[in-house]
Amino acid sequence: MAEAKTGVFWDMEDCPIPEGLDPGSVYRNIKSALANNGYGGEVTICAFGDKNQIPGYFESAGIELVRAGDKRARLLGMMNDFFSWVRQNRGAGSSNLMVISHDTSEFASCLDGLAEIGQRILLAQPRMTPRRCRKCRVNTASAEWLWETLAAGGDPIVIPKDPSHDHH
Repeated sequence: MAEAKTGVFWDMEDCPIPEGLDPGSVYRNIKSALANNGYGGEVTICAFGDKNQIPGYFESAGIELVRAGDKRARLLGMMNDFFSWVRQNRGAGSSNLMVISHDTSEFASCLDGLAEIGQRILLAQPRMTPRRCRKCRVNTASAEWLWETLAAGGDPIVIPKDPSHDHH
């Protein structure tokens, strides 16, 4: 896990840059939060936004900006890029895939499938969102952050184990 690559796929419309931060500080903070929690390998961040974002502002910070249009276009673009990234990084052993979005349950079957083939799934959602990927299987996510905390470089939230799935 320590040296595994991490691909971060960020829906900027659902999770905008918090006030007082810029793309460079968000990049550094995400990388720091991951490293501080055992995900110390190479980090690639791909942000999906609208046509009003300035690409150079993000690219100079190390973030690839994808102009993806409306919500549906962003979801489809993100899922396509999940699979492309996993394909490109398969030879490197296991890797981590982080999704930053308002409702990660929109990606449930995709994330479950990636978890089944050995990808560690990391999630981040805004504070005012129901926790967990509601449609994902219970143990799909290895770690989960509040977006505002991740953007500031903080630790993941602790999710209490669901007693209905405890097989002791």
